[in-house]
Amino acid sequence: MKMTQRPILHIFILAVAFAMAMAMVATSARAEDGPVNLPLSQGVPAPWQSSHPGGWDAIAAAKSSPVPQVGGATMQITAVKVVDGNDNPISVTPGVPFWVEIDWQYNNPNCTNYTLMRVVNGWTNIAPAVNYGCGYSGATYWYHYWGAWVLYKAGTYPITVTVDPDNTAAAPGAAKTMTINLTVGGSILPQWALVEAEYGRTNLSPGTDVIVGSMDDAFDFLHPWFTGTDSRGRPRLVMVAENTLGPGGSPTNDLHDTACMGIVLARGTNNGDITGMVPDARYVVAEFLNRANIPGLNVLNVVDAANVVMTNGAEVVNMPWSWWTDSVTNSENGESPVTALMADYLAYASNSVVVAYVNELTSPTIPTAPGSARNVITVGGTDSNLTNAWEFDNFGPTLDGRCKPDLLGGSATNCIVPSWDWRDGFPAGFGYWGNSFAGPFVTGAAAQMLGYAKKYGLNRDHRLIKAIIMNSGVTALNDMGMPWSNSVTSPLDQQQGTGILNMRRAYAMYSAGRQSSGPAAIPGYDAATVYGTNTPGLNVLGATNGVVSYRLGSPTTAADLDVTLAWDRHTFWSDLNNNHIIDAADTFYVNTNTDAQGNLDLVLFSNGVAFAQSRSTLDTVEHLHLTGLAPAAYELRVERLYVPNSGTNEAYGLAWYSSVPWTNLPPKVNITKATLGAGSVATVQFQLVDGQAGNFQLQSATTLNAPISWTPLTGVPYTQIGTNSFQMQLTLAQGPMHFFRISVTP
Repeated sequence: MKMTQRPILHIFILAVAFAMAMAMVATSARAEDGPVNLPLSQGVPAPWQSSHPGGWDAIAAAKSSPVPQVGGATMQITAVKVVDGNDNPISVTPGVPFWVEIDWQYNNPNCTNYTLMRVVNGWTNIAPAVNYGCGYSGATYWYHYWGAWVLYKAGTYPITVTVDPDNTAAAPGAAKTMTINLTVGGSILPQWALVEAEYGRTNLSPGTDVIVGSMDDAFDFLHPWFTGTDSRGRPRLVMVAENTLGPGGSPTNDLHDTACMGIVLARGTNNGDITGMVPDARYVVAEFLNRANIPGLNVLNVVDAANVVMTNGAEVVNMPWSWWTDSVTNSENGESPVTALMADYLAYASNSVVVAYVNELTSPTIPTAPGSARNVITVGGTDSNLTNAWEFDNFGPTLDGRCKPDLLGGSATNCIVPSWDWRDGFPAGFGYWGNSFAGPFVTGAAAQMLGYAKKYGLNRDHRLIKAIIMNSGVTALNDMGMPWSNSVTSPLDQQQGTGILNMRRAYAMYSAGRQSSGPAAIPGYDAATVYGTNTPGLNVLGATNGVVSYRLGSPTTAADLDVTLAWDRHTFWSDLNNNHIIDAADTFYVNTNTDAQGNLDLVLFSNGVAFAQSRSTLDTVEHLHLTGLAPAAYELRVERLYVPNSGTNEAYGLAWYSSVPWTNLPPKVNITKATLGAGSVATVQFQLVDGQAGNFQLQSATTLNAPISWTPLTGVPYTQIGTNSFQMQLTLAQGPMHFFRISVTP
């Protein structure tokens, strides 16, 4: 185990990506291969191979003229073609793998082995040596195709090929080399386009000043897409705690994490190379999984790995796995100290964004730790059509009835990722499968948002980041093609969560700025604390007696509205060996006797009447997804319900989004009743009949003749007596006649 360290930033966040099927039960690891068996590692395909990648070119030979057997061996390239894996012509778009065929003429051949070199968009591959021509004489004709390459975006890219580049079989000559230009149509990789990754990278942040961490197998930090410095001149690599048993100082056991984190971190060397979600971010890696099953490989304990990423300043940490050390039951209900409560603790205690994934296990088939945890963002993936949830996903409800996943990332099948095989000239790979390669888009989304927050001084609370990311979800279909659905007590779709991550929507909410209680713009967000509980009669129009109110106004036309609320279950660390370090000797816990999980609800009012509600008693999220809203006065309320031993307040993150313009309507009141009782106590009852009100004030005048002079009366409170109904009371003194009115402010 070698630790390679660079200067660090002392800031914290955590993201858990956890897709490929690797589970730890008791002391034994359990790996699941998912729908197909692959020869290298979970979800990682082997490099393309063919026992017959070429041979005699009969077509070219039939068209040729005889060549005398004079002089030495010579070679000349006759054509360069772009083909598919079956050597058929192909039109290339981003993400479509392609092979490069070389056609050449070999005159007066010999039996010396020689190689074929291809340079595709700056990446060099030298295929295994051949001796095509051995045993022949005169003019001979051959072809050979090899690959595969994939490109990130549309454009024109050079391909240069050379036969016998070392001149071992034939004399040097310019005809041994040929260059063509490949035109790639389309736009960018479909998985990137799905979540609008480039929009987020451009408008939010490329991850500047953010440290992303990973707990997984090893990560090849020498891949050219992960080397160098950030835009501020600091080494991108903060620390790696992993083996160095691979070629040239790289690790072995590095197939999985290089792909997962590559989606987050890649910074392409050449135009057309993959650009990750946050190519300017820095990173720290801790190897604790021996996915390659290498005998004697020394890896960290999972809790020690958590300590590595946290003490080295990781702000977003990717955890692409399932792992637990106690019962399956605890894993399925999010109660496993390691790793469900560990992940919850990292979020709650260190303000870490923890992104976990549903897995593809065949037993159990529902979410497991840490994806079953509460304070994390749990991610699923889409099928290759990018519209349906992936059929092999484990999904909720959890054993204790909560919704998981929280949303979908990118595709979980036929994924394009940065590859461990870059030294062979293949910097990107294709055909990867699993949520491990869907979830990093959410990890990258968190890093984009944190970079934006640091640049503009915005709130970086992990509950807020979670709420905005979840609320960006665009509803899709389940694996059977059924539309998104939820209920009042089950706030999310059990397969989709809120839907598919969308960075354009995330930017719209985050860039709108914080909207405090009261009149609120759409889209928007708030990070706040609700105090008390919603005792009937005490929630007076926006007061924080267990209720916080946001007056959203009215849509200008039929509208959609998505709202997500997120808070934590309070989770704690037990330093069992008293060394003040999170390590393998420690555990994590909750205490329902002194700090029980809070219960918050979301209620949307339309013209003063409860219109839509999300009231789960189990989840630590609430969500509303509404369509076709008619123009009206809408008010959103966060309500805190009474739960024994849950304290006096709860911090939360809240985000709301609509694709159409909204406007805050001016308030309008009608006086419904006025009476004079004993002791000259006047009672005025009134109703808010339109718009949204922030405060009511009683005013008086001695005449109604113009110009009227209205004088505010101090010390006259109002109380709520019904839905949008209120009253005020005051004692009238004897004297001249007075006139009264209710003044209302937004």
